[in-house]
Amino acid sequence: MVASKAQQAFTAERRAKAIRMKINGHSYTEIAEQLGYSSRGSASSDVRRALEKHVIEEGLAVEAWRELELARLDILQKAIWNKAMDGDPRAIETALKILDRRAKLLGLDSAIKLEVLTIDALDQQIQRLEAELGRNDFAALDGEAGEAEATEGPSG
Repeated sequence: MVASKAQQAFTAERRAKAIRMKINGHSYTEIAEQLGYSSRGSASSDVRRALEKHVIEEGLAVEAWRELELARLDILQKAIWNKAMDGDPRAIETALKILDRRAKLLGLDSAIKLEVLTIDALDQQIQRLEAELGRNDFAALDGEAGEAEATEGPSG
């Protein structure tokens, strides 16, 4: 069943208050008690849902704006492309600016993250893995010993 406009307004207002309270450091128990949620968990879920919805909506709006800007760049590029290809220096400069702007919008110029491993870091990783393998080997041996005792029965 679809909630009435009054119910939707009440829910939106309560969510906004809950988010403000959480930002101000209130516990979910306090939020539930003050705003009439049935439990601490329902207050937590409602705040989480509201924040997720906001992030999704904001992301969709940014993506729509990006698409609009890319379409505008396409129009500008089409308008000067032939002149640039014919060697007109101003058209070439303009085309390069358009291409640069498109690359920025698409994140093509963002820094590439490189992970550099030092010999010390590799040695630490190897030691950690060896220790983990050693623990697993001992656990497996303990398990096998327990199985052997169970199949042999009590000795006497």
